[in-house]
Amino acid sequence: MLTGILLVGGKSSRMGEDKSELIYHNETPERVRMYEMLSELCGKTYLCHRADQAFDQPGICDPGNGPLAAIAAAAETVQDSALLVIACDTPLLTKHDLQNLIDQRDSSLMATCYTSAIDQKTEPLCAIYEPAIFSALNSAVENGQYCPRHLLENHHTQIKCIPLTSAHALMNANSPAERIEVNAILNDSRVMKTIDLKYFAQLRELANKDTESIETESCTPAGLYLEIKQRYQFPYKEKHLMVAINDDFSTWDHSLQDGDEVVFIPPVAGG
Repeated sequence: MLTGILLVGGKSSRMGEDKSELIYHNETPERVRMYEMLSELCGKTYLCHRADQAFDQPGICDPGNGPLAAIAAAAETVQDSALLVIACDTPLLTKHDLQNLIDQRDSSLMATCYTSAIDQKTEPLCAIYEPAIFSALNSAVENGQYCPRHLLENHHTQIKCIPLTSAHALMNANSPAERIEVNAILNDSRVMKTIDLKYFAQLRELANKDTESIETESCTPAGLYLEIKQRYQFPYKEKHLMVAINDDFSTWDHSLQDGDEVVFIPPVAGG
């Protein structure tokens, strides 16, 4: 039997409002939509939430310290059942994607998960965690290690990774800019445009070029950076960069226009 775990305990600081209550599909908050998906596929489903949150659905208290601590709390509550864990910030995730994960599950291993479309690493927040990994979960949290991806990578020989059914299935919506990108995909409103890119410092070294023009459907600098990060395996997260458009510093949710010149500015070491 599988137990569904929907992680809703994040503080949504980048989004500025509770991500689990955002609506993308049929006037239904993501918390409700995703809980219903899990409930259709699992014997029992819980929300893993903060102590200051209250919902109608069955809940498990998220102790804080990130998603790995939340998963460990769920494992301690459920004990004998494998956990199908998903996060509330993936609005493009469908029941089909979850069913595919279940169909390809290997219960003899520690976990089954998807492979990231961005960096080809494990996707720990859309994964099935078998009871065999529960002791490792607890040990990691007790030792102050809170990254679920690191846990899976440390046990990679006992983890089954499968390709995504859709490249966008696990696209995160953690910020207003990412929400714009997700809505554009859902509404089929993306438009192809030509963007001129300039690269500096380590980004130039990794791209092996100073400039290039690309055709993209991305609506914002955030979506564009995700696209080229995947292409060149850039190491930086969005929060570590600044962005300029047509020689002016810009926000990540700025609307890109055909012919824009975009520069992503990495941190520069100095002293």
